[in-house]
Amino acid sequence: MAVGRNDPCPCGSGRKYKSCHGAVVPIAAHRARSCGECTACCDGWVVGTIEGHEMRPGTPCHFRGDRCCTIYERRPQHPCREFVCGWLQEGSPFPEEFRPDRIGVMVIPMRWRGRIAYVLRSAGRDPDAKLLAWMRDFSLRTGRPFFYEESGERFGFGPPEFQHEMAERVARGEALW
Repeated sequence: MAVGRNDPCPCGSGRKYKSCHGAVVPIAAHRARSCGECTACCDGWVVGTIEGHEMRPGTPCHFRGDRCCTIYERRPQHPCREFVCGWLQEGSPFPEEFRPDRIGVMVIPMRWRGRIAYVLRSAGRDPDAKLLAWMRDFSLRTGRPFFYEESGERFGFGPPEFQHEMAERVARGEALW
């Protein structure tokens, strides 16, 4: 005889079957990533003013607490809520180990000619050889270009039209990003 979902579980636990051995568990559940203890975005990337406190590169946010934002619920739209972390965004192509506080680099999505591109922004250190190799392979597979900074010098990697456009920008004295 079949056990009903609201019947007592035959294992004798005293719980309903649906809450015990009959529980439905998604097999391929996608867990949304969360910042957790990562505060890389608050560690000196932002320029602007937050509640009267001037922010500039290299200076952690005045409201950055011990692995948390002390004003998270009331943080301003710009720049805080507008910031998008490439590792954190839904459908991120970046592996778990790319969490910014683990690699010391933030991967920030942006647009180039209507396509997704990325900026690798220091969150404590320049991108290492392993990260750059992964990004180059990713760029070649997807056609998504990326920018990065190494020892204060800026670089771009991507398809030929991207390289050509960036070379023209540099020749005109324009910023790459």
